[in-house]
Amino acid sequence: MTDQESLPNLRIVWDVGRLSEWSRLLAECGQSSLTQGFGYNQAMLTVEGWRPRLGIIELSDRPIGLVVMSERRVFKLIRVARLHRGPMLRPEARKPAVFAMVMKLIRKEYPSGPLNWTAVVPEWPAGEEAEAMMRWAGFRRDKAPGYRTLWVDLRRDEAALRARLAQKWRNALNQAERAGLSIEIDRDGKTQLPWLLEQYQKDKAAKRYRGPSPKLVIRMRTGMHKDGDILLLRAVKDGVPVAGILILGHGKAATYQIGWSDGAGRAARAHNLLLWRAMQELKRQGRDWFDLGGILPDEAPGVTAFKRGMGGEEVELVGAWR
Repeated sequence: MTDQESLPNLRIVWDVGRLSEWSRLLAECGQSSLTQGFGYNQAMLTVEGWRPRLGIIELSDRPIGLVVMSERRVFKLIRVARLHRGPMLRPEARKPAVFAMVMKLIRKEYPSGPLNWTAVVPEWPAGEEAEAMMRWAGFRRDKAPGYRTLWVDLRRDEAALRARLAQKWRNALNQAERAGLSIEIDRDGKTQLPWLLEQYQKDKAAKRYRGPSPKLVIRMRTGMHKDGDILLLRAVKDGVPVAGILILGHGKAATYQIGWSDGAGRAARAHNLLLWRAMQELKRQGRDWFDLGGILPDEAPGVTAFKRGMGGEEVELVGAWR
């Protein structure tokens, strides 16, 4: 690909989009990532000091997507910028030539140099063509592996979703449905979030795994619950909570963010029932896509196998670039 082969009518308009346009475009992109949504970025600004910068992607003056860069300054001189799981493109614009040109425009806006440190993890499937496009756009490969996740297509009806579950996963769901569990649903986080974060923090400290800080999660809840983008489900057995999950919505998609279960919950296969009920709830909300929150086959094979059992499509992104 050369400059002559690029799209002359494609541009990124920076710092002009309103919140309403941001939200509308994110929804129109369908299979969107949490990290390109307003609520997540406002939380990152408040908690970690990363300032979001919105770019509206236009083709022939028509918006076809968006990209959110996160920025902060080091010693007031060095601009550090990062892109995590963007850009977002509307389905009809999700073409290699468009993606490549968008990345080239990002490189132009964020050149490499001693006073500009930029890191990007683009939302584009891995492969030789993707690597060639990133190099054409002016980026060089970083050592970090590509992000991997699973997407469940919620546009299918419930019978089809259940049929796509792996046999072992479906058997565990059947067991959970007979285990006498009751499921409590909290649609704004006011009731269940303090409880779930307490369990999550203890579990995270004991098992030493990575995950968002409770402070960041609380700030996301504050910024997202009024838009209906917070969903918690808790499994209760014999009057005692035994498992819970947190899901965050963004446009037509949602992401599985936090899960916790004690021994009784695991024995009752509570997580299978919680996630199944969550998919039903997300469909009622009008969500089309469910991002299962990333997989780590080498570091967390058990969790990866569990998520793979849900019948989603596995995707590996093109990786980290600078």
